[in-house]
Amino acid sequence: MIKDFLKKRKLPSYREKQFNEAYYQRGISSFNELTTWPENLREDLKKEIPFSTLEEIRTLTSKDGNTRKILFHTLDSLPVESVLMRYRDGRNSVCVSCMSGCPIGCTFCATGHTGFGKNLSSREIVDQVLYFQRFLNTTGEKITNIVYMGMGEPMLNLKNVEESIQILIDEDKLAFSPRRITVSTVGYVPQMKVFLLDHNYMGKVALSLHTADQKLREKLIPSAKENTLDEILYILDEYVKKRNKRVTYEYILLKDINDSEKDAELLAELLKNRLCLVNLINFNSSPDLPYVGTTRERIDRFMKILENNRINVTLRYSQGQDIQAACGQLASGVRPGHT
Repeated sequence: MIKDFLKKRKLPSYREKQFNEAYYQRGISSFNELTTWPENLREDLKKEIPFSTLEEIRTLTSKDGNTRKILFHTLDSLPVESVLMRYRDGRNSVCVSCMSGCPIGCTFCATGHTGFGKNLSSREIVDQVLYFQRFLNTTGEKITNIVYMGMGEPMLNLKNVEESIQILIDEDKLAFSPRRITVSTVGYVPQMKVFLLDHNYMGKVALSLHTADQKLREKLIPSAKENTLDEILYILDEYVKKRNKRVTYEYILLKDINDSEKDAELLAELLKNRLCLVNLINFNSSPDLPYVGTTRERIDRFMKILENNRINVTLRYSQGQDIQAACGQLASGVRPGHT
């Protein structure tokens, strides 16, 4: 973006450093605040490069004030939703999307039932982070974590996801620690191999697992037919050997589908002796989906079985349910069936 602008004008390299310091590090709210540049150069910049590739369309804030969901439109008028989650311990986590909509069609996910718009560019991904950085600047806070768990499947937009991560961790730009970044996937074996083993990804990874039963997984996640658990776990095991980082296994609990004691025992057997964390999530209801969440009693039994088998497990408190901002609910701004 900025390199081409400066190169065309044969400007010195320090102009790029000035831009990065203002735009990425300080989080200015318009190019007018790039005061280390002369006014005529700022005016040229405004004419040639949009300040953001995203336009804020609607903001929803949860009743407790801890979750903020934004519906954006891209410059080509496609919807994207992003979420800021603020926690009592001081964490401010931003959930970014890598697509407008999603092509996968997981049966328990509202996003997957809205159709697919497009892959987001690396800048459209980073602009979601910058938006929330500017918002938190007003209260003297900072983003502490970034999770690629919004709309879309990161492995199917790998080039732009990787480019966005490089911008996030660049010391001259946003300077995020890789350990503060988590990429979630339902599991695409060829792309996972490239991302986790061939390339130098240093962050965390989460697998949307949801069942240890391959046949049931194929019913819940269409792509599971071509990407089996055996293949996925092989890649993740190699990643653990290479990075010595534990893998998070996301498990949405669906009443009478995957929440029985047998399901818990299968999961414990699957993850036995693996460096892992199971993140249980009770299903967040959506009017368009045929599932309901499970009971507290079943959750407690499920967790107890995992703990008895020495599997690290947590129960995620889903923030933002009242504004449809929780896991699997990002769909309110997407036109159904849009392709």
